[in-house]
Amino acid sequence: MRMLQIHSDGFSFEAKRKALKNAEDLTEKVYKTEDSCLVNFIAAETSDETNVTGAAKTTADMIATAAEEVKETNIVVYPWVHLSETPSKPSTAMKLLKTVTKDLEKRGFNVVQVPFGWYKAFAIHCKGHPLAERSKVLDISKEIAKAADVDVTEGEDLTALQAEEKATSTFYIMETNGTVTAVKDFNFAKYKELKLYVNYETAKDRTAQEPPPHIELMKQLELVDYEPGSDAGNFRWPPRGLTLKKAIEERVTSEMVDYGAHVLQTPLIYDYQHPSLKSYLQRFPSRQYVVKSGDHDFFARFSACFGQFLLASQATISHKQLPLKLFEIAPSYRREQRGELAGMRRLRAFTMPDIHEIVADEEMAKQSVMNQIEFVEKLMNELEVSYEVSFRVLREFYERNTSFMEKIAKRIGKPIMIEVFEERYAYFVFKGEWNVVDAQNKAGCLSTVQIDVENGERFKITYVDEDGKDKYPLILHTSPSGAIERILYGVLEQAYKNMKKGQVPHLPLWMTPVQVRLAPVDDAIVDYCLEIGKTLDEAGIRYEIDDRSQTVGKKVRSAEKLWIPYIAVIGEIEQKSGELSIRRRELKDQVKMSLGDLIREIQNKTTFAPKQRLLLPHLVSKQAIFSREV
Repeated sequence: MRMLQIHSDGFSFEAKRKALKNAEDLTEKVYKTEDSCLVNFIAAETSDETNVTGAAKTTADMIATAAEEVKETNIVVYPWVHLSETPSKPSTAMKLLKTVTKDLEKRGFNVVQVPFGWYKAFAIHCKGHPLAERSKVLDISKEIAKAADVDVTEGEDLTALQAEEKATSTFYIMETNGTVTAVKDFNFAKYKELKLYVNYETAKDRTAQEPPPHIELMKQLELVDYEPGSDAGNFRWPPRGLTLKKAIEERVTSEMVDYGAHVLQTPLIYDYQHPSLKSYLQRFPSRQYVVKSGDHDFFARFSACFGQFLLASQATISHKQLPLKLFEIAPSYRREQRGELAGMRRLRAFTMPDIHEIVADEEMAKQSVMNQIEFVEKLMNELEVSYEVSFRVLREFYERNTSFMEKIAKRIGKPIMIEVFEERYAYFVFKGEWNVVDAQNKAGCLSTVQIDVENGERFKITYVDEDGKDKYPLILHTSPSGAIERILYGVLEQAYKNMKKGQVPHLPLWMTPVQVRLAPVDDAIVDYCLEIGKTLDEAGIRYEIDDRSQTVGKKVRSAEKLWIPYIAVIGEIEQKSGELSIRRRELKDQVKMSLGDLIREIQNKTTFAPKQRLLLPHLVSKQAIFSREV
């Protein structure tokens, strides 16, 4: 079910003609009231057909709650199929609306049900107060979970999210010297992106009104594209994009191995009925994808927490092994609202590098945070994006650890936003975020570091202390680089901002799919290019050869369109001299280099990155065209 609610000064409608043969009989063709009322535009969906009664009951609950919040007794129930892309059968919709109306009438509301199955004109006058407009989504996973006697939160009215919305918090800016200023009093003159980020966070508007610029770029570069055969927010990665994706995954994994992590893999789906998971879902709700196996219901994970925590709960852990680090590249799923989906910024299927660091106490947790900030900042800088940093901290933790927060601000080296909340509404007392601000003045969180004070006990994770006693640890949740999809969003939005400034847009050299393109002037030079390619391959440099029968100019323009950083035009002169004529795209220059010099220049810029092979044929003539311009 999808619903748009508008608190209105009056409402009227006029039935024009039937839209369905089995349209409801009219009791009145024209209706008008000048009284205040809560108008509910409702679309029943195919998912409601499995439990119409349950869906109607929950819908009535949502309407009643909203009516109580705005102190309204007059209700309008208006069928509006256009809210949904997957509408239910008319009979289901009619039953749901009638049931909702009867339920609300029993609760004492004055209800007008607008007739179903008619084309209608209507007039409405929104009151314009903060609660006058809202939308709601009822996810059938709630009803399925109820049937399994699992107490999880529902659709859009998620218990923990409501707690977050009701939580009282104050926003500050902390400077590198430890000075703390309320955001309204801080001088943002030198920190324009920080100001944009603060505005975004305090407004808490996550909806997308138009596609962000990175969507067109990711398709032009043949990195990622929409998959019409899947659910919204699920994407496909052609070979160029997959090469980039694997390069990022290998880079983050390498950093985590150096950090001393245990690298592992855990399942994708989990049981609603598992007692620890049931409790966890209440505390950290998300809109789950439901997976049915026989007559049993599972959900697709939305982070690596589930598998890692269950594994840790069965492990024997000594205090000598702490901090214990578990790392996984975790394909994850969250069924976010359609209005919030925005390319790689917010999607439903994503790949999350996720490390959980098990620590003995708060002091060890703080030391681990400082250690993690080191690699987070390193990875963020390797992405070549500008970013803003924020921390959300429980006041009691903040007041006990002011010097710790000052140490963090000094380490980061620029002003940071701090949100201090009065009561803990989630499992964490401390949460750091590294965010990019895009061309739409929206923000996307890449890296995050959190101190979790709940899940050690919830999942029965223990370690043996010096005295041989079992104790519950604290746990750090950390995404070292952010979701791979978010990384692509960040670097492409940065490239777009660079373009607007007149700079050459580019991807970081270490992750760009093709680092060198060889452009032979004619077919006779292709074999020589293949020999060069072997040397590049041995050096771990990704290359391709444009062996098509085209002019050199067209070959260069084709490489430019794909943002290939090094373009080598090779003819008989280059073959005889052993020198290459290299166009360096980012520097906008053309230089003569030996093959060895080219290899050294690329390797010097990418020493930190593991080698990743190109996942498509080296010869351009052998490559299928998926979406790129050629």
